[in-house]
This record gives sequence, C-alpha cells and structure tokens, in this order.
Amino acid sequence: MQKENTLTVGQWCGRWFITNRYKWNGNTEGGYRNLIYSHIIPSIGSVALSDLTEQTITDFYETLRSQGLSARSVWCIHLLLRRCIDEAAQDQLIPYNPVRLCQEPKAEEYKTAPLRLGQLQRYLNAAEQLGVLPLIYTGLSSGLRQCELITLSWADFYVRYRYILKGQRLLTLNAKAERLLKQIPETDSPYVFRNPKTGVPYKLYEFYYLHKKILKQARLPWVAFRDLQRRCMEGETSQSGAMGGAAGFAKE
Repeated sequence: MQKENTLTVGQWCGRWFITNRYKWNGNTEGGYRNLIYSHIIPSIGSVALSDLTEQTITDFYETLRSQGLSARSVWCIHLLLRRCIDEAAQDQLIPYNPVRLCQEPKAEEYKTAPLRLGQLQRYLNAAEQLGVLPLIYTGLSSGLRQCELITLSWADFYVRYRYILKGQRLLTLNAKAERLLKQIPETDSPYVFRNPKTGVPYKLYEFYYLHKKILKQARLPWVAFRDLQRRCMEGETSQSGAMGGAAGFAKE
C-alpha cells in the first residue's frame, strides 16, 4: 500500500475530487473536473505533494497564461488548488499549503472590442456549421441567461415558439428564432437543447467551450457570450432587428 507521503499532486487532487464530488451540483462538479483533469494534473500532477513549492505553482500559472488561458480561468484554478491542498495540509500530509504563499492571480476579464455585424454573421455561420444554430441564436436573441438557455424546457414556453416565461419575465422570440425552434425534432426529452455527445442538457462549462469552439471556427477574437448577447439585443432595439436582418442569415 502506498505511503501517504509519496502521493503526487495528481493523485491527491484525484482523490480529493472523488471524495468531495457528491457535495457539489452538476455544473460545479463538471467545472472542477475540467480544471483538475485538463489543467492541474497534466501540468503539475507528477510533482510529489511534498515537493510542491510556491515557485512551482507560480510557474504553473505563468504556463497557463502563455497557453492563452483567460485570467479568470487561472484565478479559478488558483482557488480550486488552494482549497484542495488546504485539505492535504489539514490531513498532515504536508506541513503547510504552499498555494497560500502565492500571489492570487487577478480575475480580469478580457477587454475586447464588440464584434461588428459582419463578424457576428461569421459567428452565426460557424454555429450553423457546427449544428448548434438554434441553441446559439435563441440565446443571443432572447435575453435568456446562459443557465436558463441550456436548461430551457418546452414547458417554459407561454406560446410555443413565440414567448418564453421565466419567473416574472416574459421573453419574446423573433421570427427567425421561431423558425429555428420549429426545426428541432420532437423527442421524449422535456429539454429543448441537448448536448449531442451526452444526450442531456449542456453544463455551463460545456457551453463555455462550445462558444470558444464557434469563435475559433469563425476565426474571431475572444468575446464573452454575454457581451455578444448584449450586442445582439442592442441591435434588435436600435436597428429594428439586426439579428433578424443582417444576422438573420441562415438559409431558409
């Protein structure tokens, strides 16, 4: 049996995740899983827990930044790693938590110029090519929050394809969104949009990576989905339907 003091960072993080996962909801668990298994373990997982130092962690953050990871993502990894290694110190596997010696990364948002209508068209074209246009277009044109969009159910419609009732908010869909929603095949699922890989609604982190994939496909710079949505909603108001006109591109 392996002695506790020979554990690596990867082994400990994996054990910590498996032990605590039942405490979190689905989105939190998925987010933590992604951060641990896609970033922490591949980079510093082979480091012995007893050899983890402030410098190792600082270099790890710099590597993540050099790979293009957002400042907010690096900050989230820092918080998760600190929490995870805290428990290793509490269990006396290490004398102290070196993550707490590191300067906390700043969770700055990307500062980017809003996409122009031509770029928005490219974004929607890419979404169509990836087979997710109904999901993306509904999100951009309706004002739904991302968590509401990915869990949208047919029961949320006040009038099928036309109005969405969320709490005290009655959201109106434009004609383009109506047409796209009507194209979705009827199934036994109560949810409108499902991840084709899992057959269940997207988790927030999956939707985030889907958005990044669309931007990459369209060869566009980073812009947060909520900022893109704001741009589209402003277009709806100020240009009498920029989303239905200039962006209402999809082949009828």
